[in-house]
Amino acid sequence: MSDPIDLKTAKIFTDLNKKLDKDYSSSLSFNNEEVHEALGKQSHIYFRAWIKLQQSWSNNAYRAFQDYDTYVILIFLVLQVFKKYSDRFQYLSEEEFYSREHKLDKINLIEISKELNIPKETIRRKVNFLQKKNLLIRRGKSIFLTKEISIYQRPNSTKTILATFLEKNSILLSKEDWFGEHMQVEKIVTFISEFFTIAWQHWFRLQIPFLIRHRDMFGDLETWNVWGSIGISQFHDYNKNVTDQIIPSPERYKDLYIQLLKHKPKSGINASSIAEISGIPRATVIRKLKFLVKEKFIKKNKKLEYTFVHTNKQTEFIEKAYLVNKQYVSNFITDIFDLMKNSKFKI
Repeated sequence: MSDPIDLKTAKIFTDLNKKLDKDYSSSLSFNNEEVHEALGKQSHIYFRAWIKLQQSWSNNAYRAFQDYDTYVILIFLVLQVFKKYSDRFQYLSEEEFYSREHKLDKINLIEISKELNIPKETIRRKVNFLQKKNLLIRRGKSIFLTKEISIYQRPNSTKTILATFLEKNSILLSKEDWFGEHMQVEKIVTFISEFFTIAWQHWFRLQIPFLIRHRDMFGDLETWNVWGSIGISQFHDYNKNVTDQIIPSPERYKDLYIQLLKHKPKSGINASSIAEISGIPRATVIRKLKFLVKEKFIKKNKKLEYTFVHTNKQTEFIEKAYLVNKQYVSNFITDIFDLMKNSKFKI
């Protein structure tokens, strides 16, 4: 475990301890808005890297338990452990974190329910499931996360995909005078591994509100993933036209979203492909697709392939959520590069 850190570095932990989804903004060296604007200038490049990362992480999250809510509850509990270490001005490497048990404060089902917007009884049922899987154990009045969480939650592949995403964004940001040199994948992976409970706390503080917003929007995260798979398929077709200079590059995040909706791909994606990519059973995928068609989020063609719908009652609502998500991701990128470039956490 690390030694106590100095007051300058301790300021980082003040930012880390902000309440989930409450005015999440960095107060370190890089400016959130400048980062957001710089990445927005090449939004299609940024977005291509983001969807690869988000789809991979989301699919792995689902496959852990074949249930998103159980996974969200688990990472929420892990986040509480991360926050406990940062409150004490301590950090653990990835290897240190997953090689030991971690004591949790009392699990308050009502608080978790409020934070995650999941019914209390569902929280209770999922927590009991985690206990049966030996991920949580009770010793007297104390509760511990066991080393078994490494099997379900350790980011073996995500860490490298995240580092690749960050490297591509650092290349875009390195065009700005205030950013400096871009960061290479190997250095980012090493940084995440060494300062794991700090770096991954930022990742969870991005992902948990991100997932909550989409569950609230679509009713459940399986439906969101099915919808997202259609959007990713449509984006790949759209981006090929941008790359081939058939259509102009979008200049802002909002431009990208509107152009993606208007884009008419040569083909869509079918239920079997969505099931294969997401890991969600095909019967469940078909049920979610019917709901999305009924609600006019998507449409089906004669080949039984699905694409987005442009003029529907949901367009403005989704656009607002999309722009909020882009701001959150920019904030995450800002904070990670601040840690790497402007703090005393050095490798």
